[in-house]
Amino acid sequence: MASIQILGKTVPLEFLVGREAQRPLNEAALTAGAQEMAALINSKNWSAAQAAAFKGINKIVFFEGKVMINGHEMDRPACDEDDAIFYWEAEEFERNSDTDVRANTFFHDCWHVVQFRDRGGFAMTRQEQVAREVDAINRQIEVAEVLGNDDREIQFLRDFRDDQERIKARLDEGVGENVAPHKPGFLRS
Repeated sequence: MASIQILGKTVPLEFLVGREAQRPLNEAALTAGAQEMAALINSKNWSAAQAAAFKGINKIVFFEGKVMINGHEMDRPACDEDDAIFYWEAEEFERNSDTDVRANTFFHDCWHVVQFRDRGGFAMTRQEQVAREVDAINRQIEVAEVLGNDDREIQFLRDFRDDQERIKARLDEGVGENVAPHKPGFLRS
């Protein structure tokens, strides 16, 4: 099984072709991109909280098509917070080919795992979901600055953070029917 090393932790990579996938996965390219991202993360100095967050993800699953996450059918990136698995839509990963953008995107979902653990579970209300998203973006901006993201990329994050309607739309984007809810929920990033 492919894996990457993030701050001394081995993070397995899994590849999943979901329902209605339009293309096969290029596992070699996805692995190489993830390794470049990990190398950038490993090259920086992080606060204890940031380092712990980066090491909080147990696995990255690259996928195409529609996949089930905690009873929700998803066709966009999402974090299974209680299992600490980041489901990363392969086409989006490849489209955002800047290593520093990939690394700050990854951190965003790492922070959702921290929120889950620190706050005792899933965000159950829309208000709490939005608040957690704003918090994760604020932390993501701090990390983006360390990673060397340019001003345009950081401003994009600030603009998104400041537009609650866009946040709500993103929370709903790519979420199919709740077909088999076996867990109370998850925060969609």
